[in-house]
Amino acid sequence: MAGSLLGLSLATCSSPILAETLMDAVESAYATNPTLVEQRFRQKATNESYVQTRGQYGPTVSVTATGTYEYQKLGPKFGSRTNDGNQGELSVSVRQPVYTGGRVRGALAQARANVEQSQEILRRVEGETVQRVIEVYGAVLRDEQRLEVAKENVAALREQLAERRARRNVRDATITDVAQADARLAAGELQLAAAETQLAVSRGQYLLVVGHEPRELQPLPELGGLPESVDQAFAIAEEENANLAAARYNEQATRANVAAQRGNQRPQATISASAGKLGPLSPYDSRQLRTDVQAQITITQPIFQAGAIQSRIRQAQDQNGAAQAALDGERRQALQDVVIAWNQLRSARIAVTAGRRQVEAAQVTFAGMRLEEQNGLRTTTDVLNAEQELASAQLGLLSNRYNEYVARASLLLAMGRLDARTVNSAIPAKDPDEEFRKVRWRGVSPTEPAVMLLDRIGSASPNAKPKPDLRGASQPKPTGQPDLPATPPASVVSEPLTPISKSRLISAEEIPALLGDYGNPPPRPSDPQ
Repeated sequence: MAGSLLGLSLATCSSPILAETLMDAVESAYATNPTLVEQRFRQKATNESYVQTRGQYGPTVSVTATGTYEYQKLGPKFGSRTNDGNQGELSVSVRQPVYTGGRVRGALAQARANVEQSQEILRRVEGETVQRVIEVYGAVLRDEQRLEVAKENVAALREQLAERRARRNVRDATITDVAQADARLAAGELQLAAAETQLAVSRGQYLLVVGHEPRELQPLPELGGLPESVDQAFAIAEEENANLAAARYNEQATRANVAAQRGNQRPQATISASAGKLGPLSPYDSRQLRTDVQAQITITQPIFQAGAIQSRIRQAQDQNGAAQAALDGERRQALQDVVIAWNQLRSARIAVTAGRRQVEAAQVTFAGMRLEEQNGLRTTTDVLNAEQELASAQLGLLSNRYNEYVARASLLLAMGRLDARTVNSAIPAKDPDEEFRKVRWRGVSPTEPAVMLLDRIGSASPNAKPKPDLRGASQPKPTGQPDLPATPPASVVSEPLTPISKSRLISAEEIPALLGDYGNPPPRPSDPQ
């Protein structure tokens, strides 16, 4: 009895442990997906470029130790003498930039913009990863259900074949009827094999994206955050689309580079000092050591470089113009992505609603065909065609359900609002600047803040305003987009399909309003009872 109770307890507890939700899949991918982890490290590497650029404001200290041994042998002409000697030197050098003419100021602003751009790229990769998780999760659910439909199709066709063989034995069906049923069964078996293969492929893709094989998957949850209108989607995309934001920061980086190149025209000042000891190493005598100390300030003002500095400035300006044009192109692409996702979602919702009607009508047709065939009003081909249309309608409905859900994720991604928290709010929101703040002032020296302030004197600002005609304020938006149909109810999107073999005739009163009123034909005296 104790063993039975233990077995019952384990069976009861095993189901929720094995079950997996979309939130679980997103959490797993968010932690282990190689593409996402790779981009996180790339973003950290970009943070270090800021530290390296900031370090150009600080001092550099180096220690140099040199030991020299010299041996000299003279020939007979000089008395066959030999001379040897040694000498050592130890010195410390310090170099501190005082003023760079804004060159480092511009480079530092460029590095900061690159950091922000990498943060937006990481946000886009995160959104694309979540979208891929939704795709593979929904694909496994879809293909599991499509496999069940394929099995039902084969079972129904086998029943049809068996029925025709039995009728053939009593001379109520021809060999042609049997052959037709057998041919349809063979086609159904091929379809079943294809469904099994597709499910195996989808499970493999799930492993690739999520990091483990799918367990028992729970139904897809609702996705919130969808816009009420396409104009609202456009407005959100212009502010939050990750690719568009990355293009903005790239334009800022190229603008800062113009200021950095202008800094090469201005004077630069550097203070340097060195101190060292010089003397013989052997025999060592501290009284023979010589002390050398040097200090100097160097001011460099470029006078003529054959037009190289002006060329680099023009080159930087052209690169900034290209970045501004790319920004405008990215903005147009973001709006186009919204248009595509919006219309895909609209089409998918219409397909889901119409597909549901098609399935229900096909079930009525198949059940009626079977009954009418038994009374000699339909042929074998009519029944087999009706069964095939029903199976195709069910498979199509499952695909349309999947497409509708994926289109929701695509619209959120196009707007810039698809991330791990969209699906799993338990994943804590991460500050994009958190990793940057950890390293921003790492290794800073006391002189750097002062040199940063000095470098602002007379230097070009790296934050000049972009050209007004390329900011997108007056750019047109796509017009004439149709409204979205209402979200299909859960019964249409997720309820299990009625098995093919259980299709039944229904009365006009049972037909849903969605199908319309087929009506009852008026009776005729000659109609059979």
